[in-house]
Amino acid sequence: MKHSYKFLRNLLSLVMVVSIAGCKDDFTEINTNPNDPTSATPELLVPGVIRSIANDWADYGWGTGALVMQHSARYQFTDDDRYIWDPSGDPYSTGYDALRDVNNILEASQDSELMAGYYGVGLILKSWIMSIITDAYGDAPYSEATLGQITGNFTPVFDSQSDIYTGILADLENANDILANASNIDGDILYGGDVSLWRKFANSLRLRLLMRLTDVSNSSSIAAIQTIVSNPTQYPIFESNEDMAAVTWNTGNPQPKYETRSGSFDELRLSQTLETRLKALNDTRLVVFAQPISNANEGWYSDNWDYYVGEPNGLSDEDALAYNGGSNNISRIGILFACDACDDDASATAAQTIIMSYSEVQFILAEARQRDFISTGDVETYYETGIKASFEYYKSRIEVGGWSQISDLLDGTLSDMDTYLTQGGVALTGTSDEILNKIYLQKWISLYNTGFEAWSDWRRTGQPEVVPGPAASNNSQVPVRFLYPSSVKSTNNANYQSAVQNQGADDINTRLWWDVSSNN
Repeated sequence: MKHSYKFLRNLLSLVMVVSIAGCKDDFTEINTNPNDPTSATPELLVPGVIRSIANDWADYGWGTGALVMQHSARYQFTDDDRYIWDPSGDPYSTGYDALRDVNNILEASQDSELMAGYYGVGLILKSWIMSIITDAYGDAPYSEATLGQITGNFTPVFDSQSDIYTGILADLENANDILANASNIDGDILYGGDVSLWRKFANSLRLRLLMRLTDVSNSSSIAAIQTIVSNPTQYPIFESNEDMAAVTWNTGNPQPKYETRSGSFDELRLSQTLETRLKALNDTRLVVFAQPISNANEGWYSDNWDYYVGEPNGLSDEDALAYNGGSNNISRIGILFACDACDDDASATAAQTIIMSYSEVQFILAEARQRDFISTGDVETYYETGIKASFEYYKSRIEVGGWSQISDLLDGTLSDMDTYLTQGGVALTGTSDEILNKIYLQKWISLYNTGFEAWSDWRRTGQPEVVPGPAASNNSQVPVRFLYPSSVKSTNNANYQSAVQNQGADDINTRLWWDVSSNN
């Protein structure tokens, strides 16, 4: 027995040695960092970066961004709808993870004329991601961020938001120049490799960010807006819905809410604020953003608008669950965004993740013209084009899903657009402030499900009005920033403390550098 055991032990040892030798090549391959520039080329990195940040952006368009701007309301677990916000790991963690890959894209392409397209796209991705991070937190690592493997510095300084914006805007302008003569790229799930569309995104994003700064860096930001608008050949921007930055999903990678559990999907419902404003304008986008109440037994569409019922924001858990007799009497979010488990007619591909829309650009131009920042074009034309583009966009996505009743209703609005545009709540009449507020309202509607861009725009303008709910915490103040992740305090405390000293307390009520509006 003892000899048998010894023989078996030796045999097993021999097998293990042979197995280890045979697996050596696999071990080396598995433990090679796929994101290292020596092993992963830009065309392999680009789609992962876009997909990661688009998913994160979609989460904000669904959750915090929609709640704080009252596009949707919490039916249960209402803390974030009541401004009980904890330190936020994202977009900080997801953003910097993606930026490491972006740096690899830039490192791999910076010295190659043939790869100039990847370098330009890398600069745009870096700018987009950093704009999300700084607009969430304010000061943040930028100049030394994600360079630890190269420099050995794993505790980067927090750059001021003003310096971050300076860098972002310079990178976007540089990207525009580079892509003017660059070849198309591979691995691009946003624009199919077309660098001319990336140029339009770069300059449209510049307009968004420059408008953000018009109250703190007035002369330089307005001059830059004027330069872009007056030189469309040198600085092309979105010219139609076909140009907009929106990620299209497929059955292998479905739209972010498609695989959500029905219980999780139903935690958010139509906000009463959005319901009230859309009904007041007879706005048929209501049936895109919401479904009839379940007790109506109408499915995902009804021509009876009484069946579309929103929930007030900022209710306690108990009051939210009981509102209007319960969940069967509160509208779910629209079929366009529905999960597979929610409805047999849900689509994996119809809903896109909107990064920046053509409508948004038109509303930026309308505001710029109304405020005399630019002399090009007509405010009413920009404004009405933005409204029409929003309706056309949603009609096109509804058609992808095959929901013909909703498509027909939107088509009816588009066929008689003058009726919508000339009503009192839409027509650009009144004082200058009243005209601006109508622009801001339509922009707020169009920014539905666009990350937290509506929140950023509200922090700048204070419009449209946001009224905290009856159970709101935070002294009924609408939050104006995220809290830094708790991990930052333990891993980079000295620089964290410097950031707090520079911009103010790490608090949801501390305004960002560009947030100087007296209206919020």
